[in-house]
Amino acid sequence: MSLKNEKALIWSMIFLYIVVFGVFSCMRHYNFQTQAFDMGIFNQSFWNTIHGHFMDYSFEEILGIKNHFAMHWSPILILLVPGYAVFPSPYFLIIVQTLALALGAWPLYLLAKKVLGENKKWALLISAAYLIFPSLHWVNNYDFHELSFLVPLLIAAFYFIEKQNWWLVGLFSFLAASVKEDAILIAAFVGLYLLIKKNSDGGKQRKIGLIIFILTITYFIIAAKIFMPAFGGGIYHLSRYAYLGDTPSQIIGNLFSNPGLFIDAVFSIKNLSYIFWLLLPLAFLPVFSGRMLIILLPGLAENLLSSWGVQSTGMYQYDALLIAGLFVCLVYGLKNVLDRLPAKEKSIRWALIVCSGTAFILRSPISPINFPVGLFEKNSQWETYREIVSVIPDKASVSAQTNIAAHLSGREKIYMLGTEPEQTDIVIIDGADLSGFADEQSLQNYADKYMNSGNYNYSAIKERYFIFINKSLLK
Repeated sequence: MSLKNEKALIWSMIFLYIVVFGVFSCMRHYNFQTQAFDMGIFNQSFWNTIHGHFMDYSFEEILGIKNHFAMHWSPILILLVPGYAVFPSPYFLIIVQTLALALGAWPLYLLAKKVLGENKKWALLISAAYLIFPSLHWVNNYDFHELSFLVPLLIAAFYFIEKQNWWLVGLFSFLAASVKEDAILIAAFVGLYLLIKKNSDGGKQRKIGLIIFILTITYFIIAAKIFMPAFGGGIYHLSRYAYLGDTPSQIIGNLFSNPGLFIDAVFSIKNLSYIFWLLLPLAFLPVFSGRMLIILLPGLAENLLSSWGVQSTGMYQYDALLIAGLFVCLVYGLKNVLDRLPAKEKSIRWALIVCSGTAFILRSPISPINFPVGLFEKNSQWETYREIVSVIPDKASVSAQTNIAAHLSGREKIYMLGTEPEQTDIVIIDGADLSGFADEQSLQNYADKYMNSGNYNYSAIKERYFIFINKSLLK
């Protein structure tokens, strides 16, 4: 196959991914499968930004948080604001996320060509394995998250390391660090990798690594201590590691002084299963990448040590911390194995094909055995939701359950049922959805407060869906 045809094939695979996941992800939102947390949060943050309230959102006012940058330091999102202003919709965010994840295959292809040789077809196979990687699909599947942008940016940074283009290494490391506060630490480990990597350029590589490490760690401290508090927040999710300590320094100190805490967390059955499913699609080849494994440490530590169990299920956005590193490690692990076992190249290729294909079938949300066929069928609940959403005034404050709230998040004030600090203009209740309530009686008590206030007109649809509208809106 000529290089021209090879490039055409990789771009065809990327295009196919964009079409498949563009349609799939948009259908999920269209049919009310996205959530207030987190599609609603991101959409409202962008909507408020283009209407003069920079990154404000109301879903977590009950916690005293009113701005996205108070909860997560993600300046890269500012780059999306002009596009959102032109196309102000959750679908814009879904499509941009799909494009970002799909395009990660291109720098990965270039990296594999550079490391494994121009005359091999490994680069195509590795890119294909990336595009059918179950964790990538789950990141794309679960609403919208800024962490998605870390994947292509980090892969690009490692490609330019291989090219020794230090300006572009710095640029992509900086962009990766701008994705989120925990992504800053992963960018710092890019610097650490350069410090320990074999040096062939007279010491310039290590100087760049030291600069990246110092700047990113400094940036992390400034973001945590100055930028995020300036927006009324800080690093809230440290509570997920409270059993290890109250501050990052305490957590690190306790892990070093009591390594049993680390061993107990990492070697639990659940976490070992998580690691197995991360590595199976890559035929476990990343484990042979040597020093490159250092890039996986911050993401693995964040997910494996967390008391928030969903971080190590492989079915949410959290794997975006690891995907780029896993595939970079795949490239270098494969090179190390092939250098030692050149006669086994064909067997290794088939192992990667079988493992990648098996994992896709068993774990991907769009595989033949997992594909949600019902997403493309008529559903009376979704049709009723659409009817309700279509008549809600744009300027009204709203309380609604999670799936409906995601569709009504293009407004200044919207809340999950029961979290509003004061009664809202409109309340929408699906009586069959107890999300956020302990039981049916708790939901009934909540509805009664609105019904008995005397301030609302009340209507019911199909004896299941209930809408309360403040009488002031009807004047």
